Amino acid sequence: MGVKILTYSALFFLVMMVFLMVKEPYTLKSSDADGKVTPEIELFHAKNYQLKESGVESIVTSSRVARFKEFDQLFLINVEHKNKQGLIDTITSDEAILKNGVITFLKNSHYSRNDGVSLDGEEIAYQINNKILSSQKPFVFSQQQSRTAGLSFVYQMKEGTITANNIYSVIQVGKKK
Repeated sequence: MGVKILTYSALFFLVMMVFLMVKEPYTLKSSDADGKVTPEIELFHAKNYQLKESGVESIVTSSRVARFKEFDQLFLINVEHKNKQGLIDTITSDEAILKNGVITFLKNSHYSRNDGVSLDGEEIAYQINNKILSSQKPFVFSQQQSRTAGLSFVYQMKEGTITANNIYSVIQVGKKK
């Protein structure tokens, strides 16, 4: 009797092992009953630090992060980056998508630097590795006494140069003493 139980248990164990080897890996349910895609992971009050030998180079703060299979969606995002000149670049937005090394700021996007440069736009893309801001939507670029509005731009953050298309600029000149 004991040998039969041991044999059946070993046979059951063997069948279960073969079943587990053949079965596809467990995956999370990626959509709900309405067909809406649900995140695989959700984070609240998230902070991501980018470290270099010299210290903290950038900090990305978000009130909520929804991680999907192909991309991350961030809400109420704030990115602070210290550049080589010692200036602090800050980008804020209500919503952003991180995909393939590019953060696309979707709603209420604002870029500012602590020396008075600022940029407002609807949809601003930030290439993390190249440190390039760009947009194919209307924007407003401000610097001290000048204000420039345009339809698209590419801003090289490392060099501090901006290339813009179809612009209208107002430059105020201070009074001579």
